[in-house]
Amino acid sequence: MTSRSQATPSSPHPLASHRQQRHASPRATSGLLTLSLGLCLTGHTIAQTAEEPAAIDETVVVASRVADLSHQVGVSVSVLDREDILSLGYPDLGSLLDTQPGVTVTMDGGFGKAAAVRIRGEEGFRTRIVLDGINIAEPSSPQISPRIEHILASELTRVEILRGPQGLLWGADAGGVVLMSTIDQAATTGLDASVEIGGDEFGQAAIKGTYASEQITGTLSVATLESEGINARDSDNVDPDRDGYDNTTVHGAVDVRLTDTWSIKISATDIDGDNEYDSCYDTVTFALLNDCDDRYEQQAWRAAVAYQEDAHSLELSAASSDTERAFFSAGLLSFGTTGEINALSLLGTWRVSPNTRITYGAEEEKQKLDDGATGRERDNTGLYLELQQQWLGGVITAGWRRDDNDDFGEHDSWRISARQTLPGLDQWSLRGAIGTGFRAPSLYEIAYNTGPFAYPPATLAPLKEEQSEGWEIGLVGLLSDATVEVIWFDQQIDNEIIYDMANYSGYLQTEGKSTSEGIELVGSVSLSQRWALEGNFTWNDTAQQDGRQRPYRPEETGRISLIWDQSNVTARLTARHTGKAVDPFLTPIDTTLTLDLTARWAVSPRWSLEARVLNLTDETNQQVPGYRMPGLTAYAGVRVSL
Repeated sequence: MTSRSQATPSSPHPLASHRQQRHASPRATSGLLTLSLGLCLTGHTIAQTAEEPAAIDETVVVASRVADLSHQVGVSVSVLDREDILSLGYPDLGSLLDTQPGVTVTMDGGFGKAAAVRIRGEEGFRTRIVLDGINIAEPSSPQISPRIEHILASELTRVEILRGPQGLLWGADAGGVVLMSTIDQAATTGLDASVEIGGDEFGQAAIKGTYASEQITGTLSVATLESEGINARDSDNVDPDRDGYDNTTVHGAVDVRLTDTWSIKISATDIDGDNEYDSCYDTVTFALLNDCDDRYEQQAWRAAVAYQEDAHSLELSAASSDTERAFFSAGLLSFGTTGEINALSLLGTWRVSPNTRITYGAEEEKQKLDDGATGRERDNTGLYLELQQQWLGGVITAGWRRDDNDDFGEHDSWRISARQTLPGLDQWSLRGAIGTGFRAPSLYEIAYNTGPFAYPPATLAPLKEEQSEGWEIGLVGLLSDATVEVIWFDQQIDNEIIYDMANYSGYLQTEGKSTSEGIELVGSVSLSQRWALEGNFTWNDTAQQDGRQRPYRPEETGRISLIWDQSNVTARLTARHTGKAVDPFLTPIDTTLTLDLTARWAVSPRWSLEARVLNLTDETNQQVPGYRMPGLTAYAGVRVSL
């Protein structure tokens, strides 16, 4: 296979060069781009720069848990690097993810409020959230949902979103994966700091120190975010109060290269979030209150020893994540839970030849739940094997996984993906993937159905595992300075577990299939010397077993960003459109359109000023019926690197 890294575009202006290097792959960083618009803009660009060599796709992704160039990957991947994160300007992970193709995020009222991320219509608990190699899901939550509302964007250097079934290497229940890193592999010794203030008595600050030498790279960062928030709940109309949020997050990591082939890697995270909300119950009278508090703390760490040579690599790692949640009503403790995930993993690769790679591994994960009345735990052991074969203009990857669950026995899953350059069109590729997975009922679902608050029909039949399958096929194109990606996907879940919203009896097992089928359009184009456009559009037709639309799944979403780059000043205008949806009670959720503006001025190589205005049109959007979202809010800050 001919290496594409040899080609170097020659651009007549700085922005064109910048865009070719950073947006050669058809990845979305935000926006709405229909196919017709993409083709129109592409034609405009071709007329401008037809004589220039095409930009080359060299984005590195880890879809197979090892580094690959994105043109060697058959699955859908979106990448946000540090520049993208700063340019978008959102302080929270949920808002960042909401700009990506195939992703919708619902939030109950602003910063720190409960957030759910859905990739291609699948629930958040089918999405594996990984921070610096650690699974940070929370086993004490109803369905091991990740608490993305507590992840601060200021701490992140890179985010990868893997769409579609990813259970082969990331866990059989992974219907999508979000990989986050706080570590910059290219960092140099120095100190970075930032501070920002804004409306709703908002303030955030972060400081990060880095040491880098030939043998040791280490980072330590501290970030804080505080906001008085808004009155999030519509029903809180008597003596209404603001529902604030505080967060303090600490990250640390060190990479020690012992020899040319051996290294040790250690990372740790502590997240402390305090969220005020409405609608809880008095601990004595059970009267409905709006003076409620949810305190969340997560401590996670990972340690690994790695061996690397030309043909072989091997990594043995141990990781742990402990979470504590405490709920208060009028200042009195009403409920508390703890959750724990401990994992031991072995990951290896063998480069059999320049075009053949084998990836293999084994992992054991133990989950624990304790809510004060019920304590449960279980082990899951997984073995996986994947073969990747390249040939001139193409690559195919196939793998198998076996999981042995303490409660639900052995299950096999598999995935095949491929990518092929089209004959005579070396800037266009056809790619596709198909795979399966399963999800065992969570510890919380089992505990609830066997506890004192459950009754028939939920208590009559034991829960069994969910089965899932999905496929996608995509066309990826690169024309001059423009990229276009079109993906058709289909996903199905058998025996889906849902909460009984009709009778509140507990968790039920549905009969039949729940489905998500749709199309994703992704594109980017340089319009001129200073202007660029990036966007994505997703149409997703979802259905429950009874044929009705699945809750919180809008039929269409779109994101578009207009970017201006003038020497040391950059600005981005982002529009986010979300179509109509329904909640679990079939309450309509209206279409929303939000405009956000961010700008940065590099005063010097070390100092920059930043400003952003969110919800420019002051829309009264509701992502969840009964819960307000913040209106027009302005922020300003400063960033320094020493």
